[in-house]
Amino acid sequence: MSSPSRSPNAPLSDDEIDALADLVDIIDERTDVPVSLEGLDGFVTALLCGPRAIPPEEYFPVLLDRDDGLATAFDDDADAARFLALFERRRNEIARALAAPIEDLTDPRALSPLILDWNGLLAELPPDEARQLKAAGIPPYAQLWAAGFLLAVEHWEDDWRLPADSKDEAFVDEVLDPFYVLAAPLHELTPEERSVRREDHVALALWGAYELREFWLDRGQALRG
Repeated sequence: MSSPSRSPNAPLSDDEIDALADLVDIIDERTDVPVSLEGLDGFVTALLCGPRAIPPEEYFPVLLDRDDGLATAFDDDADAARFLALFERRRNEIARALAAPIEDLTDPRALSPLILDWNGLLAELPPDEARQLKAAGIPPYAQLWAAGFLLAVEHWEDDWRLPADSKDEAFVDEVLDPFYVLAAPLHELTPEERSVRREDHVALALWGAYELREFWLDRGQALRG
């Protein structure tokens, strides 16, 4: 498995993504709120296309819902160091993707969110394990990713709020709408929203992330990277 000493600009390999997921699971066991790799990925995406640059000492307490942030998230210092190294590389990877001048989401440079394919996972599990997992409840596709994104938006809502007379308020609401659709319980969706494939809602949300980054930069906000 790769060492955390790799370049901070190196994209995560599949094995490193699995390692990061395992470390997030350790954090999840020590927090009072659910923490997932998918949710973390959405949260970081929002930080990188939001109105201002937010430092780790401010965003980790929000993500983990604990005042000390990561300070006591790991018993093992090596685990903490590896998490931070992998997290920072993933953060840089998302930042590069959002800054890339893409015209199509199939572009290799485009943002590819870490969204778990629960149906694919269930298909690979032994039938008994799959039934147990389904009985425990599995989230709809991309729900955790969108919820992580909106956690950042709603916590720093004062930063995201526009003047009451701003003509751009409707634009921001429209761009955020796919995230709210993805994050909502399925029974709360309208027939029209349910008729659209969730993958298509994800595509709209991804384009929204690009638009939000450009929107805030055009308003003179600090470049995040």
